[in-house]
Amino acid sequence: MRAVLAALAVFALAGPAIADDTCRWAQDGACDEQRFGGSGECAADTDDADCAGFKTGDNSCRWAFDGQCDEPGIGTGECDAGRDSTDCRPLRTGGNDGCYWSSDGACDEPGIGTGVCPDGTDISDCRPLYSRRNHINSCATAFDDVCDEPGLGTGRCAARSDTADCLGRDTVPGIRDHFYGHDDRRMVRPGRMPWTAIGEIAFGSGGSCTGTLVGRRVVLTAAHCFFRDDGGRDEPNGFRAGRDGDDAVAEAGIVSIQLAPGYRPEADREEDERVDYGSDWAILLLDADIGDRAGTMTVHRLTAADEAQIAAGRWVPLVQAGYAWDAPDRMTAHSGCHALALRRDHTLKHDCDMTKGDSGGPIFMKERGGYAVVAVVTRFFRDGGNDNAYLAVDSRAFADALATYLAAHGG
Repeated sequence: MRAVLAALAVFALAGPAIADDTCRWAQDGACDEQRFGGSGECAADTDDADCAGFKTGDNSCRWAFDGQCDEPGIGTGECDAGRDSTDCRPLRTGGNDGCYWSSDGACDEPGIGTGVCPDGTDISDCRPLYSRRNHINSCATAFDDVCDEPGLGTGRCAARSDTADCLGRDTVPGIRDHFYGHDDRRMVRPGRMPWTAIGEIAFGSGGSCTGTLVGRRVVLTAAHCFFRDDGGRDEPNGFRAGRDGDDAVAEAGIVSIQLAPGYRPEADREEDERVDYGSDWAILLLDADIGDRAGTMTVHRLTAADEAQIAAGRWVPLVQAGYAWDAPDRMTAHSGCHALALRRDHTLKHDCDMTKGDSGGPIFMKERGGYAVVAVVTRFFRDGGNDNAYLAVDSRAFADALATYLAAHGG
């Protein structure tokens, strides 16, 4: 379970013995470290003077200062009572909205949301989900519509590891980062195409995204995956095609990264339907031709006929697959979802179930002779008011650039 929590956000395990105020915003009277509910403008342990007041109490647990309460009863239970004081303080005092991303309609606390806010600092957005705190879908039989937790079902799975089957699949009203109303995902065992062409990109921060083999050693993914929440670069460790627990169909290192021209990482924080999100794509070059073994997808170029069919609500059913935060190390997929509308910035709205970790993954279709990527998962946001919009960058944005790249790198 700890691997899941580490994948949700970038947090240091403990502060250094010597004070560090190297952040440009240090000593301005405000703690700007994200793990303490600050703005996130400072990396962990670089705003010590301003954040010192948050580090009081007993923090002797090995998981102290990671933004998640780990004491029993109130947290994960991975620390002894009273040994994770700083991380548990917001919850013990009733919670607050001190996080930079609070009150935006998306739950950002770990264990129930994106994990970019510490426990108990996004209470307005997360309170409806508190009954699901620290519940995930790590069980190998999750998403099979049979509850396998002890005391609730068959007992074949550990407690809190079969959430979708035991607590239900309906999204809490008003929450926009937990699937499209009803969770229609299934667990996928990637033993054959198209699943073997989809893989997990691991990052130095402990986080992950999803990518798709579109060439022998070329992966298509999202540009925002390569930036931390503070705007700094997050370096990838490698790509594992068809990951399933500790196993994978094939894996390789990453030689180079090509971000879409004009991509702006700061746009990821903007909530405006007028923002151009169509540059959130990237191409990776691997150090081995693993596509020969894992398989590859082509790219479906949207045509005028496709656009007309989408506008009329009659286009083909689609599939979204990826490595979501709540199903650690295993692939989930939503088959039979749909493109809802195309936007002028070369993104499409869709109703495919997605959450953190699915970023960069494919929305694809079956074509004669194989499978083709239609779009790359990017984000959710409020579209012109109270409506949720789930976005993916469609092939109009990257098809030509990818074709050129494949021609230059041997397909």
